[in-house]
Amino acid sequence: MWFITLILIILAGMFNAAMDVLRYRYKTSIFKDWKYQNWVNPALSQMNKWKPTTKFGDLMMSTVLVWVTDMWHFVKMLMWTSIMFGIIFYNPITSFWLLDVFILYFSLTGTFELFFSVIFIKK
Repeated sequence: MWFITLILIILAGMFNAAMDVLRYRYKTSIFKDWKYQNWVNPALSQMNKWKPTTKFGDLMMSTVLVWVTDMWHFVKMLMWTSIMFGIIFYNPITSFWLLDVFILYFSLTGTFELFFSVIFIKK
């Protein structure tokens, strides 16, 4: 079942790339043309956190439910969820644990680089 962890770590790399593209390369990203800009565009979506008119609403949207306020927080939640489930489902890939660390590390960072530099950027 080691492949479940590998898939989840690859997904975490993709979600991490989406976070960085939204934060640092939004104007040249594929996300710029998406329909719901109030949720996707970081310049607009940051206000979603503070839309509730009650103190309880502010508390919930700025803490427990922050992941629903904008795409950046949503993909952050997906990244952390992928990592957590990757840990839960971890089974050794090889008999040498350090090699497993390198395989998982390069799977995450390689996926990040592919999505950050190529896939999430407009041609």
